[in-house]
Amino acid sequence: MSVPAVAEQAGWQSRRVRRLPASASAYAALIEALALIAAVVALSEGIPSSEEWWRAALLLPLAAVAPMFRVAVGRNHSLHAAPAFVVAGALVLPPALLVPLVLAMLAPQWIRDRYTWYIGLFNIGNYMLSTLAAWLAADLVRTDTDLGFAAAGLAAAIVFVAVNHVLLAVMLRLGRGHSFRQSGLFSATGLTMELVLAGLGIAIGSFLLFNPWLLPVLIAPLALAHRSLSTVALLRESEERFRTMFAAAPTAIMLFDRTGKILAANRSAESMFGYSEQELIGRLPTSMRHPDDVEAGDEAFGELILGERDAYRREASFVTKAGATVVTHLATALVRDGDGKPGYLIGMAEDVTEQRQLEEQLRQSQKLEAIGRLAGGVAHDFNNMLTAIGGYTTLALEHAPGGSALHGDLEEIRKATDRAAMLTRQLLAFSRKQVLMPELLNLNGVVLELESMLRPLIGEDVALTTQLDPALGPIEADPGQLHQVVMNLVVNARDAMPNGGAITIVTANSDVGENDDGIEPGRYVTLTVRDTGEGIDEPTLRQIFEPFFTTKDAGKGTGLGLATVYGIVKQSGGYVAVDSEIGIGSAFAIYLRRADGVVQQAAEPDAIPVDAIAAPPTPAPAAASTRVLVVEDEDVIRGLVDQVLRGEGYEVLLASDGDEAIALAGSNRVDVLLTDLTMPGIGGHELADRLREGAPELKVMFMSGFAEGNDFSASALPPATAFLEKPFTFTMLSERIRDLVNTV
Repeated sequence: MSVPAVAEQAGWQSRRVRRLPASASAYAALIEALALIAAVVALSEGIPSSEEWWRAALLLPLAAVAPMFRVAVGRNHSLHAAPAFVVAGALVLPPALLVPLVLAMLAPQWIRDRYTWYIGLFNIGNYMLSTLAAWLAADLVRTDTDLGFAAAGLAAAIVFVAVNHVLLAVMLRLGRGHSFRQSGLFSATGLTMELVLAGLGIAIGSFLLFNPWLLPVLIAPLALAHRSLSTVALLRESEERFRTMFAAAPTAIMLFDRTGKILAANRSAESMFGYSEQELIGRLPTSMRHPDDVEAGDEAFGELILGERDAYRREASFVTKAGATVVTHLATALVRDGDGKPGYLIGMAEDVTEQRQLEEQLRQSQKLEAIGRLAGGVAHDFNNMLTAIGGYTTLALEHAPGGSALHGDLEEIRKATDRAAMLTRQLLAFSRKQVLMPELLNLNGVVLELESMLRPLIGEDVALTTQLDPALGPIEADPGQLHQVVMNLVVNARDAMPNGGAITIVTANSDVGENDDGIEPGRYVTLTVRDTGEGIDEPTLRQIFEPFFTTKDAGKGTGLGLATVYGIVKQSGGYVAVDSEIGIGSAFAIYLRRADGVVQQAAEPDAIPVDAIAAPPTPAPAAASTRVLVVEDEDVIRGLVDQVLRGEGYEVLLASDGDEAIALAGSNRVDVLLTDLTMPGIGGHELADRLREGAPELKVMFMSGFAEGNDFSASALPPATAFLEKPFTFTMLSERIRDLVNTV
């Protein structure tokens, strides 16, 4: 027989069905066949007497009504007064009348609850076998004494309950895979209550034998029993609901006694702390507290135990069984009994570790941004001063006798100026305001260019190896800045290995997905510098990219190396990731966007007339015929540029801001505009655009040491436009102006 069985969620008595396993179908067919055989045998035992018919007439209506008032005590079982009438029938009726008694009990219930046919047949078969087994037990024990009657009733009750539960439990095992324990049919409380109900059948049987008219008196006790059972069932349902909610709650929940020890813990608490509930029970929560959280909240917890306060909240850190740190938002409350006396404590802990890490990252990012803005502003102003210092030092050197003390002093000033300019560039790199001139390039080429330079730099006790992906994709970046990135990372790795070790530079293509923290999904090219050094601890990792932060001894580092790396990579639209383990080493990975599909525009050579091949080159326009409008808000730089350009033979017009420049251009011919980018009022870009409206052939040179997000690569600048980075030298200024003037 293959029949549908109940669904997973609803128990044996559900209307939602699935197919029964073959073993369960065979078992159900066997029980129903045995019940049919037993009923036929019982009916053939002879014709009941009139008195027995009369007892059956009184018993059948009560037996039929009893199952209607059942009380569910589990997913697979319910309690009602029908067992009492079964035991009574086993004591006072012949087997032939027990068959209609069983049908009278189950048929109305089947009709009312609309059981499917296979459930109804199995229930009838189960009850039929259990009832006839109870009659057989009573018949074997029965004697003519009152004690014998009671013993027979007790035997009938025990056998009925046992057979009924075993038959149903086997069906649940075969049909649903439930163990006897999971079925809930053999709990001590449930069995005791059902035996008590069945035991009432002894009283019912006594009344039927000695004074049937007293039978209605049992209605009140049975109604009271039903009410009591309903109350117990509601309490058990409430307890089960609470336990289910407690166990399945997504928040870690623990119950504590008034000494602070754990009484119970749910699955979320087990998952959070890594201990099983049995390992947590009896443990003090302070035994799991993080060392940095010592004594935090102890006073409030003590007041809670003494009943001096009802609840408190705080952030608490714990150490899991695996040794990891978990930060929680802990809420603890005192539960009082009906008289208001302290009973026990309940604590709920929500894991906020990831949230706190994100907040710390945000604070770190905001701090770095603030430092970057400050560094960028300082570097911008400092570049102007360095331009003036370097320029006037160069002028002084031209007039100082060679070999004199004055010439030597001026040379030292020039060297110090160069070092200060390098420091300024590092600050601008960190603040992501450095001037970048990106090109389409292959990162492997950058590494190969530097490899020969890096080997003598790191020393003989450090081995340098490269693992370059031959199919590496292209990137768009400033090659000079990438040189600085690689140099800084390698030098930093060397310093982490004072006793020697190995450095490996690896390039690779990388596809970043949604789950990679902090990196926007996309296609990247990575450059990784690994070392076998001392490693970096967690507190240092949190500050590693801050400017002027260093773990080196005084005088051995400025603390700008990794800050510069961070700034250059971020300004280039990339990311920096660090992986380090104490005693094992560190790996710094640089992620730069792949420039798939980007084509570098190569500069086309100027067309050369055929008849000019053998002729000498056309001389450049005379400097005296070129007029340069210099726009600079810093007086000292404006005067310095004026002096240099006039010395080269150019005509020079000077303006301190954009408005003055527009006025001069309106009344004078201007061939070249040399303007600072960042000025009060009208900026350099706007000034160039406005002047070119009236003079499209105007040549423009921007000068700045502050990027402000601009792209100054040759491909990004408009035609007849150049860029001069501050601080600059006389030679740089003269050459750039000459090249711009000679541009066709």
